[in-house]
Amino acid sequence: MISKVADYFVEKLSYIKKLPSGKYKVYSEKGKNMGVFDSKEKAKKRLKQIEFFKHKKASKIDLTTIDDYSYSSILRKLRKEMSDNELLDFQKNFKKYFEEAYLNDVENPQKIALNKTLLDLNKKFDVKLDKKVIKTAAITELGNAEEVGKYLANIVKFTMSKISDEKRQQSINKLKYKILNLDSSEIANKKMPASAAMGNSITFIKHILFNHDPKYVRDVLESIARNL
Repeated sequence: MISKVADYFVEKLSYIKKLPSGKYKVYSEKGKNMGVFDSKEKAKKRLKQIEFFKHKKASKIDLTTIDDYSYSSILRKLRKEMSDNELLDFQKNFKKYFEEAYLNDVENPQKIALNKTLLDLNKKFDVKLDKKVIKTAAITELGNAEEVGKYLANIVKFTMSKISDEKRQQSINKLKYKILNLDSSEIANKKMPASAAMGNSITFIKHILFNHDPKYVRDVLESIARNL
């Protein structure tokens, strides 16, 4: 309910102020200018919009009880949490992102579309997901352990090819020993800040490209940038 205090109309902490010009200015709860209007009715309508979206953002959707990080599991849960129109918007967004990813030949378009759709949903609701579910999803994204191992081994072999022939096999054997003795629990529980992830990525690229022809290096760098 909006009540009048002098020239102010207050609803919670958002408010309207009548200006000397006769127009009405809407302020957010933090004092941010949310628009100037010719009539009090239009200003009050804008104020209601602010409070509506503030309420939406404050609303929570708890997805911590879903069985797995999949579109069908999340959709089943959302049916209990959202209105029909809100659910329809979620489905439309997912369809849009899925088709976009599919047409761009992106690997695992369903997961990409789901991530983007949940990101959009989080703009209106506070979405809660179980960390274990997210971690499981990350494993699914990474792929089969044997295939990932082969992929990484090929990268390591490429890097180790810079070692002279007579020392290479000995170095590879030492590396095998060190890899097998890495603490898997420690690695599994590590969280990498965004800045460290970017720094490590650049270091990795540099190590791969050391001692190669400058033009070849530039071509590879441009290819990486195009494909990211």
